[in-house]
Amino acid sequence: MSCSSCISAMQVVKRMSFVSDAMLISSLVNVCKRSKKLDPEVCQGVIEEQAPVVRKVLKTMDVSGRDGHLLCAAVLNSCPYPAVIPWTVQFPKSKPKNPIVKRSKGQLISVVQLSDWHIDPDYQVGTEVRCSKPICCRAAYTDFQNITKPATFWGDYSCDTPVSLVSSMLKYIPTVEPKLAFGLITGDLPPHEVWSTLPITKTQWVEDQSFGLLHTHFDAPLLNTMLYPAVGNHESAPTNVFPLRDSKIAIEDDKEYLTMNWLYSSLAKSWEGWLPEEALVDVEKNSASYVARPIDGLKLISLNTNFCYSLNWWLYENPISQASSHLFILFYQQKMDPNGILSWLIAQLQESENTGERVWIMGHIAPGDTTCLHDYSNYYHQIVERYSHVIAGQFFGHTHKDEFQVFYRDGDKNAQSAISMAYIAPSITPYLNVNPGFRVYKVDTDTFEVVDSITYYAKLDEAEMWGEQGPIWQKEYSAREAYLTPNTIISPKAPLSPAWWHNVTEAMEDDPDMFQKYWHFRGKSSPINRKCDDEEDCRETIICNIRAGKSEQRCDYEPDIPEGVPPEYSRKIRNKERHLCGLELLDIRHDQ
Repeated sequence: MSCSSCISAMQVVKRMSFVSDAMLISSLVNVCKRSKKLDPEVCQGVIEEQAPVVRKVLKTMDVSGRDGHLLCAAVLNSCPYPAVIPWTVQFPKSKPKNPIVKRSKGQLISVVQLSDWHIDPDYQVGTEVRCSKPICCRAAYTDFQNITKPATFWGDYSCDTPVSLVSSMLKYIPTVEPKLAFGLITGDLPPHEVWSTLPITKTQWVEDQSFGLLHTHFDAPLLNTMLYPAVGNHESAPTNVFPLRDSKIAIEDDKEYLTMNWLYSSLAKSWEGWLPEEALVDVEKNSASYVARPIDGLKLISLNTNFCYSLNWWLYENPISQASSHLFILFYQQKMDPNGILSWLIAQLQESENTGERVWIMGHIAPGDTTCLHDYSNYYHQIVERYSHVIAGQFFGHTHKDEFQVFYRDGDKNAQSAISMAYIAPSITPYLNVNPGFRVYKVDTDTFEVVDSITYYAKLDEAEMWGEQGPIWQKEYSAREAYLTPNTIISPKAPLSPAWWHNVTEAMEDDPDMFQKYWHFRGKSSPINRKCDDEEDCRETIICNIRAGKSEQRCDYEPDIPEGVPPEYSRKIRNKERHLCGLELLDIRHDQ
């Protein structure tokens, strides 16, 4: 929709938000069903679960001002994206002029990263693959008298992950990496059933069973190593909503579950045995963000990055109009640093700088992702610039794709200014139209930099031929080998540095075949991966996004329009990909 249409629609819903929950839900459900753009059950469920939060937030928003334009830009790409609110992040100390750099002795360890497995306990073999719901392969969504394509035992591209596929992958990992140093899992264990996450015991049960399965494989006597988790947007119920400490949750209306205290308590219990006691306390008290030390010399910081997620409605709450002037500054600090997580991150990085530790940062949503609000991403990027000599790697998930992003100093996008890398791991779920996969990193034991990134996958289009032996998991590619060009040649044990990765993006610009190789791997060699050609500036946009560790620098959204510039000259939305997580429920087609 147009920007004006989006703002007008929000104004109507804001007026409706002053009625009761029941009346608002009834009205919105009727509108949704009459539009015939969503399945009626999905209409009913999504609105019943999300509307109570939306109602509370909309009442506080300046819909015609920045608040409304931000939501319409970030969620629907309808309005120009407002410029970032200027804020210079304060640090305890200045960056050292000549920071001490650890030297490598050439020894390596292996670390596995899993992400976005979206296990579906209701997956059933033989059910309909091409249903009317966002996810299929369930008996409830199947006309057994008229099945167009039956679900296989191992999964399908329009469905979330069956237990059989997850179990197969977990059994395969030790056959290629029997001596893992440790593992990461970067969020999103429940299925994409965003219209039916309540009661909370339903979502909690999926998470409990999933972490129980992971304990079985990672604990002794199998892999006998630690697994360090991050919380995804699907861990909450309702999906995506992570309140701030000052969010106006109406507990008197039997909405106490919206505090997410139940989630943080449940995660702390599920993560026992992997995290030290003080980290488990942080999980409960610090919105699931915590610190652990997997190996001497390395600090792992797990962040709840759902506080930058565009579909976390609580981030749009704006009580300024109701606040007295002396609360104004405190309010903006909370908006700029939700729950104080960025300040906490700075303190942790400063401690590591003081003691000579290297740091890995992990989370679910990468700060350079299209769904990460620009303000948060900008402030996070300032932190990365300040502590780039401390941060040895960043690890995220969320997109279901096999991707990476480069961070730069001072906005200069060249190899000399490249300062940090974010590795975005492929999903285990094949939803939507990707093969299941996972990553293994070869890591230097002294610098803790990534020396190679290796992706393993299974060709789901061959599932009917696997038979009783199960999925044929195999190495898809090594980044070090696949992206080797005259401009990217490095010594045998040198790390894949940010400068090296920048040179890879330059090779993609110069060589269409190199870009197509990246594009192929990005979808995990899926036979139904969409095409990306220069006719729609697709290659240019994707390379731009790789270089956007700061989300405001991406090329797949409409930037803020300077005053006086006609919209027809500034509105250019290029290759905006529909995000698979959250509430992306429209125009789901199962036509493969």
